[in-house]
Amino acid sequence: MPAPKGIPIPEAKAFRLDERVYDTRRTKGWMSADERIVAIHTGQVLFEFDTTTADWDEITGELVVRIHNQDAKRILRWVRHAAEHTGYFAHRLEELN
Repeated sequence: MPAPKGIPIPEAKAFRLDERVYDTRRTKGWMSADERIVAIHTGQVLFEFDTTTADWDEITGELVVRIHNQDAKRILRWVRHAAEHTGYFAHRLEELN
């Protein structure tokens, strides 16, 4: 029986995350070539950031993370890609700019 399909590859050099159980293999998602971004077939996108760039906002008490513009655009591309292939409404994708 073929495995259920998840989201297609988000970037050319991304590689597949698999889970092996005995002689079967289940695809879990994709990881970027630099291993900083992970897209899971459920539509979640995880990214690694440097904790030294994070600061607490004294007024609101929120954690503020600074991400370089190039990295932020790349993360948003992965988020849009995962959202488009997991049934997230297209009109809501504009909010991710």
